[in-house]
Amino acid sequence: MKGGNLIGQIRNTVQRVWILAAVKSLHNHPTMEEVFQEVRRQHPGVGRATVYRNLLQFAEEGRIRSVVMPVSPMRYDGNTKTHYHIKCRQCGEILDIDSDLEDILKSGIKAPKGVAIETYDVLCGGLCPPCNPIAEEEPRRDGGQAELLRTRHQNTI
Repeated sequence: MKGGNLIGQIRNTVQRVWILAAVKSLHNHPTMEEVFQEVRRQHPGVGRATVYRNLLQFAEEGRIRSVVMPVSPMRYDGNTKTHYHIKCRQCGEILDIDSDLEDILKSGIKAPKGVAIETYDVLCGGLCPPCNPIAEEEPRRDGGQAELLRTRHQNTI
């Protein structure tokens, strides 16, 4: 193998590490463009196509999750544990929902004969804590996530 090919492979491996680290550090279910901007902030030589190609490959490998949002770009999630999502109808924030819905879904969905359901994607709609006018009145069950979102939300307005 020639040195140029080996260097290309090492560079690609390092770029993959950077891209995966960016997805895992961005807890906002980033789009490809947001991942690209995060990687480019520290590593300006990484190309958009490299980020896109590796995000698709990571999702295929199960190292990240692709999150399909209606009428918006594909998003990516570094959290690969079983969980679901809620999208704020006011600001568009996407939050994780930890729930044991899988057993309910398995028992409640009647698949056509011969169909084997393997995965479930659940997207709820509602209001995130910063957009919800009654959020402060409700008991806190979010482990401080609401305050983090409120701070992030205020910084983007």
